[in-house]
Amino acid sequence: MRLQTMSSTRSEGRSFLKWAGGKTRYADQLVAAAPPFTGTYREPFMGSAAVFFELAPPKAVLSDANPELVHCFRGVASDPKAVMGKLDEMPNTREYFEEVRRQDVDQLDAIERAARVIYLNKTSFRGLWRVNQKGKFNVPYGAYDRPYYNPSTLLTASKLLQGVEIRESDFGGPLEDASEGDWVFLDPPYIPEGGYSDFKRYTAGQFHDDDHERLAEAMRQADKRGVFLTLTNSDTDATRAIFKDFEVRRMATRRDINLQSAKRSSWDLVFTNYELSGREEELRLF
Repeated sequence: MRLQTMSSTRSEGRSFLKWAGGKTRYADQLVAAAPPFTGTYREPFMGSAAVFFELAPPKAVLSDANPELVHCFRGVASDPKAVMGKLDEMPNTREYFEEVRRQDVDQLDAIERAARVIYLNKTSFRGLWRVNQKGKFNVPYGAYDRPYYNPSTLLTASKLLQGVEIRESDFGGPLEDASEGDWVFLDPPYIPEGGYSDFKRYTAGQFHDDDHERLAEAMRQADKRGVFLTLTNSDTDATRAIFKDFEVRRMATRRDINLQSAKRSSWDLVFTNYELSGREEELRLF
């Protein structure tokens, strides 16, 4: 396996969404651990795209299997002021939340669809995005008294998304498209650590054990083509076994989604196909 050294860069951008399992809190660490890539940055499990916004790469492809998330990012990229205007019209009440949750998204225009995602993200219980097998959003109302958006954050995000390809796709296509010198950052739904650790219901198709196996094989093939790879996942024996072909470090994390505060502190695993040795303390990787 080809080993490389690291480079880093910083950005003033940050995500406009709070996504369960998102990397906003650790984006600076992950960017500091970036390889010296010269090609395209690719993020096949886009989520909140926290690492993308921290990195602000000159060329990027963002993708996700969640169609509503893709429509949201496209809407923010194309017309953030219209999205903000629509959000300003949406009251934060249980009754209106239930109405929005029941909407047929195919009957909404691009701006309405983008605003719907942000609204549900900021008003649903703990900001979860969870759907049933029919793809219908089914998280209850959260009763939070907070703004839906920060204008500066949303406008900066829109600026950083200009020229970025935003694609609705399973991870397979984006990994196959990656070529030598590209950096692919992978943040899939995690392998459950036990108990209620279910973060796989972002899409109707969900994400299962065989999908992790398929992901590991796609990573091995990309590695052979000279693609730089970084993967985050849960610290379990199963995770280590599935991704055993890659370098691994532990990263201290916090699970805000866990209702029991004593169980919020945890570890993630960070897998790479390039060398991280020598800077573990600086990067807070162990």
